Amino acid sequence: MIDTEEFKKRYKEFEKLDFKNRPHTFSGFWRYKITLEKQEGHLLDDNNINETLSKLGPVLRIWQWHRPYEFECCFEPFKQAIKKVSNAYGKIRKFSLIEFEQIPINELEKIWLELGSIKPQGEYDQGELVMAITKPLMFLWGQTPAFDSVVREEMPLFGVRGFRNIRWGFNTWINVMRKLQKYLDDNPEVLDCFQKTSMEKYGTDGKVPYGQFFDLYYWTERKKGSCFKGDKLAGGEEKSMILENDSLKEEFRNFIRLLDNLKGMRKITAEEWREYQKQWKDYPQARSLLIERLKHI
Repeated sequence: MIDTEEFKKRYKEFEKLDFKNRPHTFSGFWRYKITLEKQEGHLLDDNNINETLSKLGPVLRIWQWHRPYEFECCFEPFKQAIKKVSNAYGKIRKFSLIEFEQIPINELEKIWLELGSIKPQGEYDQGELVMAITKPLMFLWGQTPAFDSVVREEMPLFGVRGFRNIRWGFNTWINVMRKLQKYLDDNPEVLDCFQKTSMEKYGTDGKVPYGQFFDLYYWTERKKGSCFKGDKLAGGEEKSMILENDSLKEEFRNFIRLLDNLKGMRKITAEEWREYQKQWKDYPQARSLLIERLKHI
């Protein structure tokens, strides 16, 4: 699953992209976390939460955590949700992925439900948009991958039903995290590689961002082509290669037929037709949601 030599190469590729986002980088935020939590407090306690949010917001914007919505309409409720999970975060933060089974499940569920509640009303029926929850946690906690569309496509399924979906239930996330923990248990060479990387890059193997290391490994799986050239692909969506796959071409043709029908029935305007087409291309992880919305116009 993880080739340690390949991981080292991919880490270097990721660093190049992360460096371009200065000062709002994962490495910068993670160093801030390590420095702060060496002391008695933590990122989300009363003394530090505002500073943490001021640093986290720009990072999340760059990595397009808010897709497919506008950043401003998501970040304000996100700040309120984060304040509600401060105590839960304080209880899980000392546990790493290799200790996942020891984490109080109720604290994880509190965080899942609060961070999942920031989306617009009426979108609760098919689970949560997984990246909306896991991407902030990847920065704050480090133990979960962000699970954007590229990572979900490239990472093994682990036998978990619905793994490729953009929406997950809480149990899906828990099951995947347990699979990742077991993988590290069964592969000490990977665990050792991750810990040595953390020591080299962050000066500690006590706080290792295991989830982020998994995430960057599978995100950079698609680095050939446009992933590290030309357009900066925040969130890992390969815009310039979006139609290369035959199944995607057929899906796109069906989508255009749907738009044409709606336009012919005067349910959408020509301007809306163009905007929906742009949304389909720009937000791959939200396509199924977009299609369902259009079917109910």
